Amino acid sequence: MAQPSTPPVPQPPPNQPPSGDQPVAALAAPTAARPVREWIVLGAGIAAVIGSFMPWGKVSAPILGTVTVSGVDGPDGWITAGLGLVLVVYAGMSLRGQRTPMAVPVLAVLAALGLLGLGVWKIVDLQATEADMRAEMSGEDDVLGIGKAMSAAVQVSVGSGLWLLTFAGLAGSVTMVLIMVSRYRARDSS
Repeated sequence: MAQPSTPPVPQPPPNQPPSGDQPVAALAAPTAARPVREWIVLGAGIAAVIGSFMPWGKVSAPILGTVTVSGVDGPDGWITAGLGLVLVVYAGMSLRGQRTPMAVPVLAVLAALGLLGLGVWKIVDLQATEADMRAEMSGEDDVLGIGKAMSAAVQVSVGSGLWLLTFAGLAGSVTMVLIMVSRYRARDSS
């Protein structure tokens, strides 16, 4: 007894997205219709927004306890959240297949570089503040050495939100530069 065979599933042309009647394995394969770079930019933008609301720094002192500062406690966190949203909007437009003028990806590159620069600057500034605080606490007028003992007990650390923000800026910057280079080459070849 012959078994009925299933008809082959037609494959879409290379420049068209797969249709809804294809098997799941065909939908999961990366193709030109599923740009990986734009997904990375989307993830970087979302991570930057989340990192803006997370702790940026933590100070622990014996008498005062622990104080945690998030990005949105000051204006810098709101700026980084806005820059992250720029990446999210660009990636969303690209993933939807909308044609954008060249100014939009340039703005996304600048936003990603801004996130990276601001993150690195805040990490360096936090570490410099710790060194200045230790020097001030154990200054010349600390005759009994209490300030020096206190400065050794104070712990200043970079928060997870600031690290997330900085890595999101790095991933977004590298990916956006790659997108810009590929667009430039595609434009020159046509």
